[in-house]
Amino acid sequence: MFARLAFVVLFAFGLSAQSNQPAHPPSVQQGYRIAGVVVNWATGQPVAGASVAIAPTTQGTERDISHSVTTGADGRFAFAGLSRGKYSLVAAAHGFMFQGFERHGMYATAIVAGPDLDSEHLVFRLQADASIEGTVTDENNDPVQNAMVRLFEQSREEGRQRTVPMNQGQTDDQGQFRIGHLEPGTYYLAVSARPWYAQNNPAILRRKSTNPDAVGALAAQEAAALDVTYPLTFYPGSPDSASASPIVLHPGERVTADVVMRAVPALHLRIRTSISGGAGDAGMVGFPRVSQRIFDGYLDSVFNASESSVEPGVVDIAGLAPGHYVIEMPSSKGSNDKGANREGYREVDLAGDLEVNANDSSGFVTVAGSVLFEGAPPVPKGLAMQLSNQETSENFGSEIRDKGQFEFEGIKPGRYTVALQGSGGYFLRKMSVTGAKLTGRTLEIGANSSAHIAATVGRGVAQVDGVALRAGLPFAGAMIVLVPRDAANNSPLFRRDQSDSDGSFTLPNVVPGQYTVLALANGWELEWGNPAVLQPYLKGGEAVQITGDGKLQIEVQVQ
Repeated sequence: MFARLAFVVLFAFGLSAQSNQPAHPPSVQQGYRIAGVVVNWATGQPVAGASVAIAPTTQGTERDISHSVTTGADGRFAFAGLSRGKYSLVAAAHGFMFQGFERHGMYATAIVAGPDLDSEHLVFRLQADASIEGTVTDENNDPVQNAMVRLFEQSREEGRQRTVPMNQGQTDDQGQFRIGHLEPGTYYLAVSARPWYAQNNPAILRRKSTNPDAVGALAAQEAAALDVTYPLTFYPGSPDSASASPIVLHPGERVTADVVMRAVPALHLRIRTSISGGAGDAGMVGFPRVSQRIFDGYLDSVFNASESSVEPGVVDIAGLAPGHYVIEMPSSKGSNDKGANREGYREVDLAGDLEVNANDSSGFVTVAGSVLFEGAPPVPKGLAMQLSNQETSENFGSEIRDKGQFEFEGIKPGRYTVALQGSGGYFLRKMSVTGAKLTGRTLEIGANSSAHIAATVGRGVAQVDGVALRAGLPFAGAMIVLVPRDAANNSPLFRRDQSDSDGSFTLPNVVPGQYTVLALANGWELEWGNPAVLQPYLKGGEAVQITGDGKLQIEVQVQ
C-alpha cells in the first residue's frame, strides 16, 4: 500500500495527545483485533515506549487517526473492537523514525481485519534511525567552517538506479556536521565551501594586476595567492564524483565520514552579454546559472562561486575550480518584455581564465504545443504538461492555458518523458510531434529544434485491484509493478504498490492500454523501470488490457 503523507503528519501530532493510552485496551466482545509486538529490526528485542497507530485506508477517512497506543516493556500493542476493513499500521519511538509496517521506501503493508484473517500475531520490525557525521578539514588539517554538506542517495524510486540529492547540513565552527534520521541505503557526500581567506573579487584583482609599479606587482602576486577556491569535494576527498566512496548505512548505524578539502587556484569566467545596464540597472535580469554534471549526469548548481557584474555588458563569475561547466545565459529582455526568457546555454571546459560571448551560445530548444480535450469542455484548472529529463533530473512544467496552449522555457536538447500533471482523472490519450522524435511518452529533442506537441486528453482512468498469490495462498509484502507495453519509452505509465496482509493491492489512475502486472517477492532492489531487468519476469506476469475507466480485478502469481 502506498504510504500517505497526510497520515504521517497527523500521526506525528496525534501521538502527543494519545500516547498515554495503555498498550492493552479493555477487551471488546464485538469487532476484530489488530495486535502484535514491536521489535528492534536489528536485535529482535521488544521496543518499549513505541507509539503505534492505525487508521482506515478507505478514501475519505485516511486522515482520521482512529487509535494510538504505547507499547509496554514487552513491546506489545493491541487494537480491539474494529470494523471489518483495511488499516494502515504505523509506529515510531525514540531513535526510530515514523514508519509503516514492513516498509519499503514510500510503500508499506496494510493490515486487513476480517473473518478468517489472522491480524493478531503481527511482528512490527522497527528500523532504527541511522546517521552520518564527520569533520571537514582543509589540507592543513584546519576545520572548514560553514561548509554546505549535501547527501546524495542511490535511489530506485523512479525505476532506474539514480543518485539524487536528499538532505543537507552545515559544518559548525569546528568543521563538524551531522545528518540524522536516515533510512538504510547507499549514500554519497558532497561538500561545497570557500576558503575563509579567499579573495576572488575580479574588479580588485584587475586593478592590482594593471598597477605598473613594484608595489603594485607585489600586491598582484599576493592577490593571486589568495585567489583560490575549493572544488566541489566528494567523500573522502575527491573532486570527481566518479571517485566518490559510497557510504552504506544499515538500520541504527552511525557512520563517520570525514572530508578533506584542498584549495586550488580559482578561475574566472568572463561573459560578454547583450545586457547594457550595470548591476543596479533595471535591464539586468540576472546572472547566468552555472552547473556541473555529477554522478549519472545530474545537473548540479555551483554554490561556492562568487558572482559580480564588473562593467556594463560583462558578467565575471569568480571562484570557479577547473572542470566542465554548463552555463545558462540570462535574457537581456526585461521581465515584462514579450518573449523574455533565458537566452541560451554553453558548455565549457575551464583549465584557465576564459572569456566567452553570450551571443555565441547555443539557443534553448523551443517546445510548445496545444491540447484538445475530448468533448470540448472548458480547460480544467490546475492541469499542466511536464517534461522530465531522467539523466539530469531536470523537470519543466507548463500550465495549460484557457485555450489549451502551453510552452516550455529553458529546454536543452536531450531525451525527455512527457506527462500530464493534475487531478480529475484526465490522461494523455495520444500525441503527435513535429520538429522532434516521439516514441511512446519519450521525446528526443535535437539541437536548434523547434518542437510542437499536439495532444489529445481524455478523461476516465481505471483502477486495477488484485491479489498476489504464492502456492495458492495470499502473499503479503510483494512489490507489485504495472508494466506498460514498450516499457522503455513509457515510464509515466508505470504504477506500483505493495501487497497488504491479505495479499491485496490497488493500482490507481491507470491509463488505457496494454500492460503486464508483476508480483515480485524480493523485487525492491531491482531497477523495475529497466526493460532488460524486467524481461525475465514478464512471462510470469498477468497480462491486462485497460479500455476505459472502472475497476479490474485480477490474481497474480508471486515470483
